[in-house]
Amino acid sequence: MGNELIAHVLSFAASRRAKVLLIGDSSLSYDAIIRIPNYDKDEEGKFIIKVREDAGKVNREAIIDLVVLAKVSNSTPIIVGVKYDNEEMDDGVAYKTHGIYAMGIRTFKRILDNDSIKFVKDKGIVKASVRGQLLRRLREDRGMSLGDLAKLLGVTRRTVYEYERESIEASERTARMLVSLFNDDVLKDINLRPNDEEVIKDVSARERMVDENVKELLPSFKLYSLVKAHTKMAAHSPGESYLVEDKRRLSNEVVNVAKVLGVGLALIEAEKHDVEFLESKNS
Repeated sequence: MGNELIAHVLSFAASRRAKVLLIGDSSLSYDAIIRIPNYDKDEEGKFIIKVREDAGKVNREAIIDLVVLAKVSNSTPIIVGVKYDNEEMDDGVAYKTHGIYAMGIRTFKRILDNDSIKFVKDKGIVKASVRGQLLRRLREDRGMSLGDLAKLLGVTRRTVYEYERESIEASERTARMLVSLFNDDVLKDINLRPNDEEVIKDVSARERMVDENVKELLPSFKLYSLVKAHTKMAAHSPGESYLVEDKRRLSNEVVNVAKVLGVGLALIEAEKHDVEFLESKNS
């Protein structure tokens, strides 16, 4: 099933004329890196993908690797699967898992097609965020009071008021009713980038794992340890991003990963207290 899923991912990416790097090592935290030209307003889309039949079974260490790599390469990490914790994944729903999102193959195709996703499943509950000002305008344009809309939705007047203030999320049932009454623009698109607040402790822990000798070589960068990636570290500053590798262990695989991610390589020789920077794409 894993190879079949990867084949689907590659097929969808090829249909968008994307540049794809297939990793070929399932023990790593990612299975493919995808870059789509002219994805959104002439900007490219860049995705780091982990494929797993049960997307809920990807371990936290792998997810934090994805978060770190996404952070330094300005990419979107996504887990693609068929099930989530042994249940079939719903189409059009993104499943929150440790600060990033997992989704089924058809939902992922929608992402590659630059379609929006409105619904999130978190801790077993599907919900959506409402565009409050738009809801209020649409309601008033139809001459509906808060009470009128509340009655149609089967919720309290206070609940509709809170939707319009954007202080609460709508349940799946209510959100779908809002879409049927107005249109799907009344719901916010999900931001698929990692939520830093949810993973800040894990990312900070990755910073503390970096060897002090390496920190001395790269004093102007934030450095992050990687657990199951092609390199053991990544480096990031406001203008530059690098994968960090021992110069003696540089391989074609590392070069290709850096190239598709759009980052440079920082090649270190700790015993010589030397570092060489190659091809930073972010400068």
